[in-house]
Amino acid sequence: NQTTEINLEKIWDAQKNGWYSGDNHFHLNYGGSNQLDPTDIILDLKAEDVDVAFPLLANLGQRFLEQNLWNWKHEEAPLIYFGQEVRSHFLGHLGLLGIKDLYWPWVWGPYYDIYGRDDRLNAEPLQFARSQDALGGYVHPVSVRNPFTDKGARRIPIELIADSVLGETDIIEIGCLWSDEIGTANLWHHFLNIGMPITVSAGSDVMNDLYRTMAIGATRVYVKPRGSLTLSSYLQALKEGKSFATNGPLIEFKVNEKIPGEIVDTETEKVNWTLDVHAPCAYDKIEIFVNGTLVVSKKGNHKPGSKSFKGAFEAPAGGWVTARVSGGAIEWPLMDSYPYAETSPIWFNKIGSSEKFKVKESAQILLDLLQVSTSRLKEGYGDTPIPKLTSHFEKAKSKLENMVNN
Repeated sequence: NQTTEINLEKIWDAQKNGWYSGDNHFHLNYGGSNQLDPTDIILDLKAEDVDVAFPLLANLGQRFLEQNLWNWKHEEAPLIYFGQEVRSHFLGHLGLLGIKDLYWPWVWGPYYDIYGRDDRLNAEPLQFARSQDALGGYVHPVSVRNPFTDKGARRIPIELIADSVLGETDIIEIGCLWSDEIGTANLWHHFLNIGMPITVSAGSDVMNDLYRTMAIGATRVYVKPRGSLTLSSYLQALKEGKSFATNGPLIEFKVNEKIPGEIVDTETEKVNWTLDVHAPCAYDKIEIFVNGTLVVSKKGNHKPGSKSFKGAFEAPAGGWVTARVSGGAIEWPLMDSYPYAETSPIWFNKIGSSEKFKVKESAQILLDLLQVSTSRLKEGYGDTPIPKLTSHFEKAKSKLENMVNN
């Protein structure tokens, strides 16, 4: 036997700078003839430099997987905790992180043989997670680059708009191999515009037991917790939005020295920003969005490595700012459709602040999308009475209408 040791030089040492990586959505086993044990992925996680892993228990429609692993955990680096993917396939898939008990049922809604006529909200498992001091949100939500067309709106999970408008959603998976990052993020910007402090998550959604699959952490989130890394500090940093999602580029974004999840006091008209990008690949551009409006766009880097950008922009009275890196060819070690990274918001003056004209503009866009979702809801359930779902969607509609009219 011969052993070869390869020492790879890090472009940027995240841990030394207080940042830790997590893959919040993948599956240890997903059918197949060979089943893995959780200990089998410890070496994989170390190799991919993933600090926190959430394999999600899921279902295949006709059976539920891995319930015998529910209480298994690995509390030394890398941290491994099982979460749950609640696949109410018709309403949208949810990822629950940090829950102490499994939510039941795992599936319901039209086109399922069992629970197919259930008048049950996705908001229920999201509330179930919150009741256990856990986090919940939609996984791989938008699979198209432009969800704002009639056709694109039908690719948004049916209950996502209503739940996000009504404050039921903690996190949104803007980084995933099976969805479009830019399409998802651009929709998420409208939730931020109406004052909903939803923060970014990411997960590869790989199935580890299938031999032809991407690596764990191919898409991931980085968080900056207070103190040492624990399950609690990780989830808290994720909830507070001290985070960025990425499929390759690593980004350090500051506005007046504040990082994502923090608040900038805008007493002055202009604020200063810095963006340090450490990427294993070339990327086309960096962009900065203030309340969804592109205020900075600069050429990226034509080669791998680190590059720093800086500048200033006029501060709004309220709202948020994020930084994005995107575009270019996919080269090793990336395994997604294009290079991408984006931060959670840095807020102006307070978390959940907004600009009045942006609230009205985004509320109208979300209202139009909600109309498509409501139509799809009625198509799916047909003659089945669904008073709970109907009431939920009406509440979201009423809230958005008030924003548009006031």
